[in-house]
Amino acid sequence: MSAQGQWASEKLKLLESSRERLAGVINRLGTEGLDRRIRDGWTVKEMLAHLAFWEETSLPVIQGLFRGGPEIPVEEWYGGTDLEIAPDAPWPDADTHNEREARWARSHTHTEVLDRLHHARQLLMNVTGSVTDEEGDGQIGQHLTEMFHHTDSHLAELESIAVS
Repeated sequence: MSAQGQWASEKLKLLESSRERLAGVINRLGTEGLDRRIRDGWTVKEMLAHLAFWEETSLPVIQGLFRGGPEIPVEEWYGGTDLEIAPDAPWPDADTHNEREARWARSHTHTEVLDRLHHARQLLMNVTGSVTDEEGDGQIGQHLTEMFHHTDSHLAELESIAVS
């Protein structure tokens, strides 16, 4: 196995920092704070499930779509109950996924949502750690960087409510 590239190393440091910031926010909010309503009527818990889903998708997107590998079975990456996609159906739009994940969060405990998020972040870190410098300069790097920005925008929102 080759040594980790500079791109992956730098991004893993950012992800670790993001993980620490998120843990701090969750700690400040406490269990009751996870039920707090935020924008668009979501609760913090629903937003965390949303983040978990999009981080989980890093594995099938990078390995299958960008690297051309075989399709990864849903049960190997999806942490929810039912992806609700029929065989051979097109990939739904983001709003459909977001609504499903919010629904999933409402029917699961805080601990289950936090465990799923932890597992999803670890999956994302594993995928990120596998990215070569060449891949980091291409579509894979662009996709993952957009994902990191997405997570950071939600993290900033959560940080702002954790102090209010």
